[in-house]
Amino acid sequence: MDDVTNADRAAWAAEALAAYNDAAPDQLLPVPEQAQRVRLGIIAAETLARATRRSEWTVNDQESADEVIGDLFAYIFMLSDGRATPDQLTRAAEEMRSTHYPVTLTAVCEVTAADVERVAAMLAACMDAAEHFGCDLPGMLHSARQFAEETKTEEAYDNA
Repeated sequence: MDDVTNADRAAWAAEALAAYNDAAPDQLLPVPEQAQRVRLGIIAAETLARATRRSEWTVNDQESADEVIGDLFAYIFMLSDGRATPDQLTRAAEEMRSTHYPVTLTAVCEVTAADVERVAAMLAACMDAAEHFGCDLPGMLHSARQFAEETKTEEAYDNA
C-alpha cells in the first residue's frame, strides 16, 4: 500500500465513523456503558478492516485488535487533522471512558467546538475494545501518533 495517502486513510476512518454512528446512540451523552463501547469499537475496527484488508476480517483476539485498531487510531488522528490534535482527541476519549465522578468534560467541550466529538467518541470505543482484547493501549496510541506525524511530514515533503 505504498501509494496510499493520508486522505485515503482519513476516508477509511470516515467509513469506520459512519458505521460507528449507525450503531451508536444519537446523543453523545450519556456515554454508553463500557460493554457497549467495546461493541461499537469492534464495529468501527471491522469496518476499517473490510475497507483495507478483506471482507471476512473479524476483530476477535489480541492479534487482530493490535493490527486493525492500531491502524484505526492513526487514521482517526488523520481524519481530525486540522480540527483537533491527537492529544485533544485522546483526552476527550479518556473523559468519555472515565468512571470517576464528577466527570469533567473539558476536553469533550474542546472537540465539540471543533466538530469532532463523534470522532472522539469512536476513539473512546476503540480504546475500550483494544483494552478488552488485552492490547497495549498506551503503546498503540503512541505508535499511532508517530505514524500520523511521520506520514504527514512525508506527504508534505513529497508535495513540496
